[in-house]
This record gives sequence, structure tokens and C-alpha cells, in this order.
Amino acid sequence: MRYKIFIINLARSPERYQQALAQLAAWPDLPVERIDAADGRALSEAEINQYYSAALNQRLHHKILKPGEKGAFISHIRCWQQIVEQQLDFALILEDDFLVDGDLPALLKAITELTQPWHLLKLAMPNKQQKIIAGNPQPAFSLIHFKKNPISAVAQAVSLDGAKLLLARELPFGRPVDVSMQYSWQLGFQAMGMWPLIFKPDLGFESTISGKQNEQVNRRVFYWRRLEFSLANLWHNLRHYGLVALLQARKWPNPTGRTRLSN
Repeated sequence: MRYKIFIINLARSPERYQQALAQLAAWPDLPVERIDAADGRALSEAEINQYYSAALNQRLHHKILKPGEKGAFISHIRCWQQIVEQQLDFALILEDDFLVDGDLPALLKAITELTQPWHLLKLAMPNKQQKIIAGNPQPAFSLIHFKKNPISAVAQAVSLDGAKLLLARELPFGRPVDVSMQYSWQLGFQAMGMWPLIFKPDLGFESTISGKQNEQVNRRVFYWRRLEFSLANLWHNLRHYGLVALLQARKWPNPTGRTRLSN
């Protein structure tokens, strides 16, 4: 099975790439490739509009995307394109501010041995710990289904079929990439995960995405989108897993020695 580890990195941030490589130094034989991140502040409006739709942004999201958010989404698009161009079975896509705490080769091996078809695997949960609605605990890594897909794009795996699907469904885009990945029913697949989650963001780095641009939030749209998402996510879970599984969804305990997630 052919796979690579893509590290998204801005050309103006070489120190972040070196820090990312240092996180992987224990496994020098892993196939790592740097993906030149799109600098949303440097791209022209015409270059951005090849991928981004202001009309979709207004319809799908509660605020105008910042240049860094647009650049982040385009960077992930570049990764999906490389998966297709290189005909990889899958790629582990990492933003360059990640930390890894676990056996990465074992995780990659577990992914290669999955028999259930998949498109996207969430591998980090930096904020609130999400409940797991389905999954069979395994001695090493377990394939799981989240009650609500974690927000974050710092670490995830995308299959060849997943990359093709994302390129077909997410161009043009109008939401941040991590927000868009939560809407699995719109994308046509269920984003799953591999437990335990061995990645988390390195909070020692300043974000290259958020920037200092003032956010003009449309509160009416914000609350409407939250309600719409909650209802659609509830219906998706009921339809795919049933009421019993929904009621029994729970937070799995973190293995000994793992960094605890905030509740």
C-alpha cells in the first residue's frame, strides 16, 4: 500500500517545518513530503477565487473568511491533488504545528490494515473531547465514529477515493476547511477516526491562519447555522447508528501516558 506523510508549511516559516521534522525524527524511514502552503496574504484575489466563492461563504458561513483561512483550505486542496496525481492509497496530512505522542508507525500500519472502506480519518481532537458513538476497542488502534466530528485539521488521513470526493465536492469552498469536514453528510461520507488520537497542536507557535483581522460575525446566521448543524448531525446519527447507540455514546478514556484532552 502506497502512502506518504504530507506536511503543510509556508515558505516563510522554515523553523516550523524543522520543528515538524523533529517530531518525526524517531522514524527516519517514513515517507515525508513537504507541501508548499498557500499564503493567503500573498495570493492575488484572482488566484484565491480559483478555489474560493464569496457567494458560498455568505450562504454557508457566519463570517467572511480571513486570508489565512482561505490559504489553509487551498493548502489542503493541494494535498488532495497530490494524492490523486501520485495515486497514493492514502496520505497522512499534517499542518506544521503538530505534536505527536504515540507510535506513529503502528498507527500507519493499522490504517493500511483497515478492511472497512473509508475516506477521511480524524487523528487529533485539540479542543473539547467528543463522544464516540461506535467503535470496537482494539489492543492498538481502533476505528471509531464520532458523535460529532472534531474541529481541527492539524492531523488527518485522506484516502485516494476521499481525495477525489473532496476535490469534486469542495471546489469552490466557502467555509474553513476544518468546519467543512464536520459536514460529512453533505460531503457524502462519514469522517471516522483512529483511537487513541496521538496528534495534537503545538500551542507554542502563533497561528498563521487566524491573523489579526477583525471578525465581522453575523450573529443571526451564526445561531441559525448552529441549529441547522445540530439537527442535521442528530438526524445523521439516528439514521446511521440508531437511537440506542446515540444514547450510549460516551467519551473513551485516554490510554495511560497520553496527554489528557480537555472536557
